[in-house]
Amino acid sequence: MTTNHFSPECPECGSRLKRLPATRRDQAHVFCMDCGHDFGRFEYLVERYRLELETLEAKLGLPPEGADKTPASAPQRHS
Repeated sequence: MTTNHFSPECPECGSRLKRLPATRRDQAHVFCMDCGHDFGRFEYLVERYRLELETLEAKLGLPPEGADKTPASAPQRHS
């Protein structure tokens, strides 16, 4: 059985709770709150989710991020 790296559940215990302990910059790992499974470095985990999201958006035919920021759709400021 292969591990689904994009699943919110822990592959070892099925928990969705995660913890990010205080560590030095660029060395933070994400752990399962219940069993301590190491999901890997936080930055790497975020990048994997970002790439998966971009792939899904491309398959769905959604415009790239930031492309929908036209003057008509941009937030308006009121004085």
